[in-house]
Amino acid sequence: MRGSVGLYGVGLLFCGQAMAACSVVSTVPASFGSISSMTVRTAAQTSSTANSGLSCTSALISLLVSTDHFYATITSPQTGLVGPTGDVISYTIYGNNSTSYPITRGSQFDFGGAGGIAQSIGLIAGPGAKTVPLYLSSITGSNVAAGVYTETLSIAWVWNYCSGIGLGGICLGRDIGSGTASLTVNMTVTNDCQITAPNISFGSAPVVSGFTAVTGQTINIACTKGSAYTVGLSDGQNPVSVGGRRRMISGSNYLAYDIFQSAGTTRWGSVGAARRASSTAEVNPGNGLGVGSQVYNYNAKVYTDQPTPPAGTYLDNVVLDVGF
Repeated sequence: MRGSVGLYGVGLLFCGQAMAACSVVSTVPASFGSISSMTVRTAAQTSSTANSGLSCTSALISLLVSTDHFYATITSPQTGLVGPTGDVISYTIYGNNSTSYPITRGSQFDFGGAGGIAQSIGLIAGPGAKTVPLYLSSITGSNVAAGVYTETLSIAWVWNYCSGIGLGGICLGRDIGSGTASLTVNMTVTNDCQITAPNISFGSAPVVSGFTAVTGQTINIACTKGSAYTVGLSDGQNPVSVGGRRRMISGSNYLAYDIFQSAGTTRWGSVGAARRASSTAEVNPGNGLGVGSQVYNYNAKVYTDQPTPPAGTYLDNVVLDVGF
C-alpha cells in the first residue's frame, strides 16, 4: 500500500502600485528673447521654463491627499533682471500658465495644494518622469538701457507625498526629500525709437520765388535710455545726380527743394557729417531718454534759382532713419 501526499503551493498575492521618486535636477533656462526697449516699457512679455529643477518618476496614483506637498521657495539677491548699467526689469513668476497662481519670492509655494498643479501636470501620475514648469511675465513701466538682462533664481524644493498605494488605498511608503536648483532668467533689450515727423508743405505759388520757406517745424524722437544715435534724412525719390538737391515730381516735371539743419543752411542728409547727432538736438541734447523726446529743428525751402515748372501738385517722400 502506498501513501502519497499532495503538496500545493500557497502564494500570498500582494497587489500594489509602482513607487514614485522625486529628485532635484538641472533646470532649463528661461529666456524672454530679444525685445525692444519701447516694448519692454509698454507691454508685458512672457516666458517659461519646462523644468524648474524638480523631476519625479511617476507612480500610478490618481489623487494627492492633504498631507502631500511639493514646496518651492524662490529667492535671489536681486529684485529682477539686471542689465549692464544697473537698470532693473521686474517680472512676476507664476505656478501655472495663467495669472491665477503668482509666486511670492521668499515664501513657500505648494504645487500640490495650489489648485492641484502637481496633479494637473501629471507629476506623480504616470507614465514617465515629469518636471515642474514655471511661467514668467514682465511688469510694464521699466525705462531701461539696451543690453542683456539676467537673474539667477535659487529654488529650494521640499517634498513629502505618498509614493505608492496598495490594496484598499493603503500608502506603501512616502517619498520625502529636498534640494536646491538654480534657474537662469534672461532678456535682451534692443535699441528702439518712437518718431514724430510731420509732413512738409510749401503751399501754393505761381512762380518758384513765391514759395515761402518752412520754419518752426520740428522732428521729435524718443530713443532708448542712454543710447547715442544719429538721425539722417534721405535724398528723397528724385534727387539731382550732381549736386544732390532733393526734387518733388509732378508727371515728368520737377521742383527742386531742400531741408536744412536747425535754422541754418547746412543741408540735412543721410551720410557722414550730414547726419545729426543726438548731442545736437535743440531740446534735451545728449543720449536717448527712453521716456521723453529730443527735439530737432529744421527749415526747408524751394530753390529760387530754377525755372518755374508747369503747374501741378509736386510730391516727394523722404526717409528719416536713426542709426545707433
